[in-house]
Amino acid sequence: MIEGLNEFLDRVFTQIEKAQINLHSWEIDHICYRTSSLLNYEDAKKYFSKLGILLIEGDVNGRPIATYKLSNPISYKNYIIPLIEVPAPKSGKETPEGFEHIEIVIDVPFDEILDMYPHCQFEKKGLSKKLNPELEIEFEDCAIKFHHLSLEKVIEIEKELL
Repeated sequence: MIEGLNEFLDRVFTQIEKAQINLHSWEIDHICYRTSSLLNYEDAKKYFSKLGILLIEGDVNGRPIATYKLSNPISYKNYIIPLIEVPAPKSGKETPEGFEHIEIVIDVPFDEILDMYPHCQFEKKGLSKKLNPELEIEFEDCAIKFHHLSLEKVIEIEKELL
């Protein structure tokens, strides 16, 4: 599974460069690896559990999602990426297997991101999320999402609420 990671990140960064997006000094918080079936989800969990520790597995919108903190974080360009998120597919939805998106932690308001990149088509439905709203840009075969909190911080908050 991890073998295709550099190729995926190359595709993401090619799209980022085409869109003339500057990620500044922001961190890539995590990478999402989508699974195409519940069986593949279980296989992916076994695979990623050998590469790190499970931070949380929980039900999100009717499907399980597992998040792993990697023992050896991913190093790509100037980025160190500590987490992999593995969601099971949504019921009744076809999902291709593989890496799908990266998530960026930003330190500016969403309006500033929108103003910086008016030529980009942002998906804004995630702005209504109560915990850690998001802006998303979908490209041909990948996406980037912008957040204000890291996934690890969100997991800490969620565990406190349990």
